[in-house]
Amino acid sequence: MVARTVQPPRHPSLFQGSRSCDVDSCAHPTREGKPFCPNHVEEHPYVQAILDTLELRRAEEAKVKVRGAGAVDPDGLTARELLLHLTLHGARTVERLSRELQLEVRVLEGYVGALNQRGLIHVGRTHRGSTIVKLTE
Repeated sequence: MVARTVQPPRHPSLFQGSRSCDVDSCAHPTREGKPFCPNHVEEHPYVQAILDTLELRRAEEAKVKVRGAGAVDPDGLTARELLLHLTLHGARTVERLSRELQLEVRVLEGYVGALNQRGLIHVGRTHRGSTIVKLTE
């Protein structure tokens, strides 16, 4: 008896419209007619827009860490994310928000201070003394 090697079937949609990566120095094929290979996906305009947004967020959070509430953009990504999080999950302590949003407590306190000054959130204390944040009704 001769052992046979069984080849897995090729999924045809993965190879339809394949082409070379649009990066001049790259000859890797792309999948499903996409313009960039996995090594150069960051060249795609949509991906660039996301990376630019994340860089703006990082820069703002760095300013908030140093300057506090005065550096907060209330219409910025982090402020909107904080408000949405409170809308979806209800009141939270600063420590819990820090963990859930993956922000340093000092940075989060800057956002809390700015949004509190604008009347978008209310800051209080728990019976254990922690700072609690909730949306303004």
